[in-house]
Amino acid sequence: GTNYAFSEGEIRVQKGDTVRINFTSQEGFHDWVVDEFDVATKKLQAGESDMIEFVADEVGTFEYYCSVGNHREMGMVGTLIVE
Repeated sequence: GTNYAFSEGEIRVQKGDTVRINFTSQEGFHDWVVDEFDVATKKLQAGESDMIEFVADEVGTFEYYCSVGNHREMGMVGTLIVE
């Protein structure tokens, strides 16, 4: 994650996959959240990393975002597609 953007704007997985997100804040203060799967990394300072894992057990298109301040509204979002 950088200021107001993720390096990956779209992530595609299959239903039933175990998804592992290795998130690093390259600049600023950020996290990575998907509400529908109730997952979030820690809020990270520049240079810090966190890893989360979850099972993609629901088909659909889901928004992931940074929950810090107004980063989501500023465009720090992406799409998780579960096929």
